Amino acid sequence: MDAKKKKMIIIGVVVLLVVVIAVGVTVGIMMSKAQKPTKPAAKPAKSKKAIEAICQPTSYKETCQSSLEKVAGDTTDPKELVKAGFQVAADKVSEVIQNSDTLKDLAKDPMASQALDVCKELLNTAVEDLLGAVDKMGPFEITKVDDYLEDLKVWLSAAINHQATCVDAFKDTEGEAGDKMKGFLKTAQELTSNGLAMVTQISSLLGSLNLNSRRRLLSEKKSKRNYQAVPSWMGARQLQLLTATPKSLKPNVVVAQDGTGKYKTIKEALKEVPKNSNKTFVIYIKEGVYKEQIIIDRHMTNVFMIGDGPTKTKISANKNKADGTATMHTATFAAVGDYFVAKDIRFENTAGHIKHQAVALRVQSDFSIFYNCHMDAYQDTLYTQTYRQYYRDAPSPGP
Repeated sequence: MDAKKKKMIIIGVVVLLVVVIAVGVTVGIMMSKAQKPTKPAAKPAKSKKAIEAICQPTSYKETCQSSLEKVAGDTTDPKELVKAGFQVAADKVSEVIQNSDTLKDLAKDPMASQALDVCKELLNTAVEDLLGAVDKMGPFEITKVDDYLEDLKVWLSAAINHQATCVDAFKDTEGEAGDKMKGFLKTAQELTSNGLAMVTQISSLLGSLNLNSRRRLLSEKKSKRNYQAVPSWMGARQLQLLTATPKSLKPNVVVAQDGTGKYKTIKEALKEVPKNSNKTFVIYIKEGVYKEQIIIDRHMTNVFMIGDGPTKTKISANKNKADGTATMHTATFAAVGDYFVAKDIRFENTAGHIKHQAVALRVQSDFSIFYNCHMDAYQDTLYTQTYRQYYRDAPSPGP
């Protein structure tokens, strides 16, 4: 199949099959017309058939149809219906966040109270992911359809993960708060799952065209050892950072315990990170053991941390589940802001085996990269929570 034909097929699929079996919509309408040639079907009937077709690949068809029938109006546009599905899911999760305030009195023990905090944090992120999916269903370039579909799958999968983690946070807690939250989230989880099913079907249709993979190689050398496939989302700038050294970079901030840098702690250096920046902010962390619990929050985007090597630059803490900290919050280092890159650093949690869950590194950063970084703990050492992540030369000896 030549390139021109492939392009025409892709255009046809995206325009006419933006959801699973949009063809089914056309077939259904044609059948309706054939049965009653002198009396065209009313718009509401057409809309209902379109909704039924869109909801066909979902696991929760009744939830899908009932939710769309309330908001779809007379539209039969598959793209608009899918977009409406994402919006309904986002609204439902937002409703759960509001209802979670009513559970405070039911969260009687400290761990249940922490679980509520975990839920609020993750559900707010889930709403952002779902609204991002809504925006993605706006006008788009046909040449970037693969990227759009990939984003949708990642964000919807993350939204599902966030909701499941919220429910799991109540495990081993006392009181009724956990069961109540599970009930609150039931419909929201079904709606989000339905959205992912629709997008997955589109992706499968495009995949059946056998388009070429977009993988790249980290090295162009002919040695088999150097031919390491890397994700297509890694740009040239990110590849350059992986081969950079403290000497070749011009760090924005230097952290050094011996006083040779601007700051002695990582937390102090993070105060200089601009919010939601598109430019790489480089933090050079010199040799030393930094006993800090660090969070690169979601507003700290494009942060690049480089150390003097995983045996020299260490970030260490000992938060753990046994002492009363929710697993997600035991992480010595949490990377949440998108496009985070770490190189030549060791992340460790020294709580030990008797303290149960004790995370060294938690990653909730989309497009994050860890190169020549070591992670060490006893249980739940590396918590790869959600989104696109890449690890190379990054051993994690703990379970």
